[in-house]
Order: sequence, then C-alpha cells, then structure tokens
Amino acid sequence: MCGEEVTPDSDFCPHCGVMYDEAGEVNCTLHPGRGAVGVCIICRTLLCPDCTVEVHGRRFCKEHCLIQVQQDWAELYSSADTSEAELVKSVLEASGFTVQTQNFQNVSLVWSGGGDNPVSRSNIGRPAKVLVPIPEFLDAARALREWESSGGTVHDRQTGQE
Repeated sequence: MCGEEVTPDSDFCPHCGVMYDEAGEVNCTLHPGRGAVGVCIICRTLLCPDCTVEVHGRRFCKEHCLIQVQQDWAELYSSADTSEAELVKSVLEASGFTVQTQNFQNVSLVWSGGGDNPVSRSNIGRPAKVLVPIPEFLDAARALREWESSGGTVHDRQTGQE
C-alpha cells in the first residue's frame, strides 16, 4: 500500500489501485472467474493479476499503463510547442476541468537574443505538459477529442487518438 489517505469506506486505494481485503471477493472485469487484486487508477476497471500492469507502485489496466502519473495528476497532453499546450489548457479549463501545467517557459525567447544560460539549457527538449486530476482524465480526454473533432487543431499525443 502507498500510505496515502483514503476514506474509511473505500474498497481500494484511488492513489495506487490496491484492493482492500474489506472489499470482499470481487472478480476481474475482463476475467469474471478470477479474483480482482487491484483497480486501474485511471478507469477503475477491476484487475486480476494477469490484467494488472504495475508502474511505480500503481496499478493500471493494459490500456492505460503508459499514462504518465505524478502524485494524483495524470498527463493528458505534452508538446514542445507551448502555444499548443496553452491552447489545450484553455480548452480544458473552459470545459470545467482542473488543470495543472509544467514546463511552460518559452525557451524561444531566450534563444532569439537572450543568450545562453543554465535555465534556458535545462528547458530545451522539455515539453510543456498539461495534467488533470486522475479521476478527471478520461472525461478530459473525451472533451479534448470532441473539441478536436469540431474543428480544433491539437492532436492528443497521450492517448494517441484524434
């Protein structure tokens, strides 16, 4: 177990996906004859040992195991173009999602005349990231896809869907 706080009535840890003994016997969503040992922290699918992918102590289903997670945030989008990432952030916030960003420094300003310094060098190759709370990830990804299908121009690099 990860040691994070959970409500007393929880059947599993939403932070790491460990199933608690108090949940009783529950079966895997994909293999109904097998007991579940965990829950995908992204989609909440019940997972047997064959379906569980553990990454850094967290349980995922095979579909969501490549999603980057930091604390209780899931990376929905990343791009070397901060303008694209800023647009994604705006779309998600306008749709009511909680958004956190990382690496939104514009390094092109430094290189277009500001010279070389340790800060600018450390930001080269670090994509701007847009993160949402783990429980909001699937809805936020869906909202972004819907926005793109209505004429938006940003490709969702994390889920690989257009």
